[in-house]
Amino acid sequence: MASTRQLKTKISAVKNIKQITRAMQMVAATKMRKSQEVALNARPYAKKALSLLRNLLVSSGEENFAGLSHFFKRTGIKKECLVVVTSDRGLCGAYNSQVLRAAWRFSQEHENSDIVAVGRKANDFFMRRGKTLANSFAHFSDITTLADVEPLANWLLVSYKTHAYDEIVFCSTVFISALQQRVEAQEILPLDIEALEKIIKRIVPKTGRYSEYSNGNTDKPIPYIFEPSGALVFEKLAEELVRVEILHLIFESNASEHSSRMIAMKNATENANRLGEELTLALNKARQAAVTQELTEISTAKEALTSE
Repeated sequence: MASTRQLKTKISAVKNIKQITRAMQMVAATKMRKSQEVALNARPYAKKALSLLRNLLVSSGEENFAGLSHFFKRTGIKKECLVVVTSDRGLCGAYNSQVLRAAWRFSQEHENSDIVAVGRKANDFFMRRGKTLANSFAHFSDITTLADVEPLANWLLVSYKTHAYDEIVFCSTVFISALQQRVEAQEILPLDIEALEKIIKRIVPKTGRYSEYSNGNTDKPIPYIFEPSGALVFEKLAEELVRVEILHLIFESNASEHSSRMIAMKNATENANRLGEELTLALNKARQAAVTQELTEISTAKEALTSE
């Protein structure tokens, strides 16, 4: 059994750790609320933007945009780009490991794919495994902004339009609630009506906040009149809407990161409380054993003296 001095040292250390984890939990909770608000507020806009893009495709048809074939489904895909979205810092539970596990599995199944790391954790993970990254983006703000995401979006659009890649897939975490997040691989380029339908359905939750947007008026195609030309309007609009999609995915991932960190720090604080109680009980038992030992020694000495 540990001595009382050792137990007191451990109890003091546990109390210090509990104070740190509780403070980190409160900070993460504040950031989670802000990032969650940003992600949820962006959902209706992202849904409307992607619905507009889908309506353009349905009403006009891909054949009317022959000069913009680089935005549509390409035959014989030769090169894929996998964008892996993680955090710059740890202490967020299984948030990073789940994304990296799914991304590694994707990279093993698609050997001809390049990897773009978003976040320091993804960069370190693939570098340790000898993977050469096509690019790396890190040091985003705690609450991600459009300025943070713009270099990533611009690089992806330029790479896709110049045929450096035939397909771009995001591996990131989708925010469902503070207690639940889901890792998904979503294809953002080339544009495809069925893929847009799936993304739109995923953006709007079935229940809770903003669920009313699931009954929007996007089922019926809207006829458009293009001026000066459909191809010119579509090219400009498509680029902006793809940026919206990328921004939305980063928002969701950012909210998931802070939620995971808050839950991880909450669990750490509870574990520290439990460990502190166990150590205090052990200390009390050690003190009681010491008192019992002293009483025994006193009684033994008295018996020895009286027997003489």
